[in-house]
Amino acid sequence: MDLTWLYISLYALLLLIAGYFLPFNKDKRMARVYAWIIALVTVVVSAVLTSAQSPLTRMVVIVVLQLLSMKIVVAVESYSGENRLKPFQWMAFSVGWFGMRPVLFEELPSSSLPIAHLVVKGVSRILIGFLLLYLSMILEEYPYLSRFFFPQLLLLVGISLILHFGILNLSTAGWRALGVNVSELFKSPFRSKSLKEFWGKRWNIAFSEMTALIAYRPLKRKIGVEKAVIVSFLLSGLLHEIAISLPARAGYGLPLTYFGIHAFAMHLETKSELIQRITQHRILSHVWVMLLLILPMPLLFHPAFMQQVLVPLRTFLLQDA
Repeated sequence: MDLTWLYISLYALLLLIAGYFLPFNKDKRMARVYAWIIALVTVVVSAVLTSAQSPLTRMVVIVVLQLLSMKIVVAVESYSGENRLKPFQWMAFSVGWFGMRPVLFEELPSSSLPIAHLVVKGVSRILIGFLLLYLSMILEEYPYLSRFFFPQLLLLVGISLILHFGILNLSTAGWRALGVNVSELFKSPFRSKSLKEFWGKRWNIAFSEMTALIAYRPLKRKIGVEKAVIVSFLLSGLLHEIAISLPARAGYGLPLTYFGIHAFAMHLETKSELIQRITQHRILSHVWVMLLLILPMPLLFHPAFMQQVLVPLRTFLLQDA
């Protein structure tokens, strides 16, 4: 009998228990230390427990366990000496929501909030996403297009539409129906006029909330705003290494390089007069953001991850479509 899934389930349960009780520690400094130790141990445990699994399965397990461990870090930063969430509210926040603001779940359950627009968005994005997945599979038959990362880009956008803009919007609608005042985690990123706006206000709000809470805010008074931003981006790079390179067992350092490039580009947005003029231009600002997002994207989603994780994920999604 394969006990792997039993061990994974037991470890996830331990994370949930630790996440609920650790914020009650009145010594916030020690609680932080414990939380980060748990996060680091989780990287090792998830890698060991999934060593015999497929890259796609490894990614899912590693991401889920790492997400649970980071919820612990967020809970410690949000509550010092007293976890204001009831056990069922903590479970809802940690297991049922990708966002990183536990305070939103303190009123669960409550009066229902408007959800119709989120349902429409979610369903329509899922349908468009599946269309792009089919198209990416067709265009892979043309090698010259693959050299320019075009089918791969369609694959990435398709999966993003299904997961980030589809399923997560439906999840948002579900929690709002229960009275939790959550909002979209991905807010029209194509409208971004700067990388600061993209990463801080539009793309993966949960991730920006988390890095701001656990890295940027605690560090900016000690090392300054610019260094705190760099550390936040390096932390983002490391977490993406765990989610992308570790499951594929290849491409180590490439996601970190991608975020390093963006940290430098954001530095230019605040220091370079030329770049500031570009970000203030109605059209060039969008070109600036899209070029920096797309051109180095093969570093973030490197070939090993694309072939070993995302292509099998596409196959899995399309076979049941």
